Amino acid sequence: MQVDDPSTLRERIGQRSALRARFPERPHPGPAAMRMLRLLATIFLTPARWRATTLVVAVVTATICLALLAVRLASWNADFFDAIEQKSWPGLVRQSWLFLVIVAATAVTQAAALQAKRMLQITLRTHLTLAMLDGWMAEGRQARLQEMPHDNANEDGRVAEDGRVVCEMVVDFLASLLYAVLQFVLFVGVLWLTSGPLRITLGGLALTLPGHMVWISLVYAGLAATVTVWIGHPLVRATNRRQGAEAAFRAGLVHSATHAGAIALARAEADERRRLSRGFDQVRGTWTEQTISFRRMVFLSSGFALLTAALPMLLLAPRHFAGEMSLGTLIQVTIAFGQVTAALFWMSDNYPAIAQWEASAERVLTLYEAAGDLGAAAGTVRPGEIERVAENGPGLAFRDVSLVSASGEVVVSRFSAEIAPGERVLIEATPQAAAALFRATAGLSPWGGGRIELPEGVVPHFVGERPYLPEARLADVLAEPGAAEAASKAELASILVRTGLAHLLPALATTAQWEQELGLGDQQRLGIARVMLQRPAWVFMHDPLSAVDAEEEERLMAALFAQLPQAAIVTITHRPAVERLHERRIALARGGG
Repeated sequence: MQVDDPSTLRERIGQRSALRARFPERPHPGPAAMRMLRLLATIFLTPARWRATTLVVAVVTATICLALLAVRLASWNADFFDAIEQKSWPGLVRQSWLFLVIVAATAVTQAAALQAKRMLQITLRTHLTLAMLDGWMAEGRQARLQEMPHDNANEDGRVAEDGRVVCEMVVDFLASLLYAVLQFVLFVGVLWLTSGPLRITLGGLALTLPGHMVWISLVYAGLAATVTVWIGHPLVRATNRRQGAEAAFRAGLVHSATHAGAIALARAEADERRRLSRGFDQVRGTWTEQTISFRRMVFLSSGFALLTAALPMLLLAPRHFAGEMSLGTLIQVTIAFGQVTAALFWMSDNYPAIAQWEASAERVLTLYEAAGDLGAAAGTVRPGEIERVAENGPGLAFRDVSLVSASGEVVVSRFSAEIAPGERVLIEATPQAAAALFRATAGLSPWGGGRIELPEGVVPHFVGERPYLPEARLADVLAEPGAAEAASKAELASILVRTGLAHLLPALATTAQWEQELGLGDQQRLGIARVMLQRPAWVFMHDPLSAVDAEEEERLMAALFAQLPQAAIVTITHRPAVERLHERRIALARGGG
């Protein structure tokens, strides 16, 4: 194993930001749209596949029915206007009743399609959300991702808002695309049969163009779609930048709300407002950029929409005047022309929404794939990272471990030690070195060198300076990560009394935001109570009782040691107040030696 020389460690590793830049993002081949579709398609490999398949069939069936009803409505228009032209009352009454039937069938089918699509959307979103949570909130990846070079910020927005956009819009897109394909196929047939041939005489040469409106619609729609996509292409980048700015602004607001009390105590409202205003300036800038792209798109789409409605009538009016085409056929051809061009306009009409979907898909995939990369890279060590294993016996060993701070300072240098099962060891270091060593042991920070050998076959219990207290029943908070039902009420009460939390006994069944309800001292007592309830074989602690006085700290640590007589307890701290309770003390000198 290569050992890091303290004199070259800073030069080789440098600041963490420089180190992170040395690690390129793992390649994920293929465009984001295809990778997202593959990810969503994995639902058919899960127990939800039958529900998803049934809903897909329902959406497809409803879409086919809607396309057929649209063709029947176009045919009805031909019969209706022919009846008007012929001044036929029986024909008018018959078409009126038929119209009511078509309207009722269309309404029922539209409602069924909406129901099926929404059920499929929430089914896909459930699958995607659980897949993202399983990849992100596992094995400490949610913490390690914050140390990685890739942009994985605003995880809440990526999981909730971007995941919602991806799942809702993909169903709408695919359903509308299927409708557009059916629309094109069916109405091209209508155009071919109803528009008839166009005879052109050039000099002495007579040409006949069968189904001429089909060719006109293809040329017209192809030209319009090409121009629209060309003009609207910058909208994808503009939408991506705007969503990033919106997410950053929301993150700033969440940060301000989370630290509202600290901001008030520091009288830092003015500075915080300036920071939030700068974030909103980014939102305004990207909004303006997106508005310019939207304006170009609207200019083109509105012009093409009006031209599409009038063009077939202008082209076919001479044939109607010449008696070659009835009024009903003229209206039917006009409707069919509009339907064919609408089908061919699908890409250009949906371009703004597709841009938004692609931007959200990219943000979802960045988080999902980065979390997956961390899981796939588990057990591999790159230069500048600590090797962390749990396969070398029952004890704990630090082998020439060196750690570097975010500023590039070497805070721990070539630290070596071995700790046996059941041993009580105090590791004393500067606050920065203690925090770095604890995070490295827990696998939350990889930057440094050397090797940490964790005890094999056990799940260590880590206790930080501020324990995690979810919004839940106090009994569940105390039992985290286990289940409160596994312990008796008497056992929970006994542990609360021994840790000085007897005043919380009436609140065991109460749900609250305990990080806000309890002071830091009581939060740390609750962290110790949790260890006493879990009874792990190995406990790693970092300043677990820094908010209580020395006498209370010694009492609580003594109670913990008595509760876990066989456990190995490693306390990493910069306060040697409880040294006498430990069997061995390791002191790291300032500078990490």
